Amino acid sequence: MKSSNTVRFGLNPRGISYERIVASAQAAEAAGFSHLSFADRPFEENIEAWTLATAVGMVTTKIILTHSTFNIPYRNPAMVAKMAASLDVITGGGRVTLTLAAGGSDHYYTPYGIVPGTPGERYNSVVDTVRILKGLWANDSFSYQGKRFSVQDAVVSPKPVSGTIPIIIAANKPRMKAFTGAEADGWIKGGGWPESPEHYKELLAPIEEAAERAGRDPASLRRVVNCAGYVGDRDPATAMPPMPGTVGGLLGTADQVVEIVAAYNEAGIDTFNVLFNNDLLDEQIPRFGEEVIARFR
Repeated sequence: MKSSNTVRFGLNPRGISYERIVASAQAAEAAGFSHLSFADRPFEENIEAWTLATAVGMVTTKIILTHSTFNIPYRNPAMVAKMAASLDVITGGGRVTLTLAAGGSDHYYTPYGIVPGTPGERYNSVVDTVRILKGLWANDSFSYQGKRFSVQDAVVSPKPVSGTIPIIIAANKPRMKAFTGAEADGWIKGGGWPESPEHYKELLAPIEEAAERAGRDPASLRRVVNCAGYVGDRDPATAMPPMPGTVGGLLGTADQVVEIVAAYNEAGIDTFNVLFNNDLLDEQIPRFGEEVIARFR
């Protein structure tokens, strides 16, 4: 099912200095990118994800701040509710989206003394986190007894400016997809670029079915994918950045990239988090804005 949301593009900066991230964020905002998506893996050469989002929010004016993804095992969900509401207030409201996950290999966590748990426990951690976030934002005080996380008469103040913050979930397995369709604001596909538009439709279908069962409009859910990006006349293989998961994305001439976006948008994707080759970053951000993003406004 095609999304009813507008097509959006995010910049996914990785492995560069804070100074270059700031310059890239400001350039992306000027070029028409809707959001910035930061990595959240402590062992990578990236500044800590929430600190970075907060700092970049102070030197930009409208671009949305999110992650790809924000990993639940690293943080207490009640504190995430407070952190997100605080950043939403600080940045003027409507500039924070929580893109949550509980996956990844155990080696993401065990060096830091964190036990992420079995697949079932990870699923429960997502359920508990989402319900705690929503409950704390919606109520003066909130109590919840979960299987992984609980709160008792907990308070988050100030609240988000609009009363809530969008929640997008990385879901690969059936139970997580069902929960995402029933309760989240959107879905981000794990593992990188889809094999084809048809394959993406197959992956999306269980989420849409769960949304319908819950009485929701499936087309209203945000559908996000991480991808490599390059627009130009070079062989994309020489310009492609290192990309986790399945390699591929928005690569080619401007006309070719626009065709790819249109095909995958028809399959359901409405949000593309773009990772450029860092050697080409300064040139690619404005070019992508002028030659691709401008054609979807």
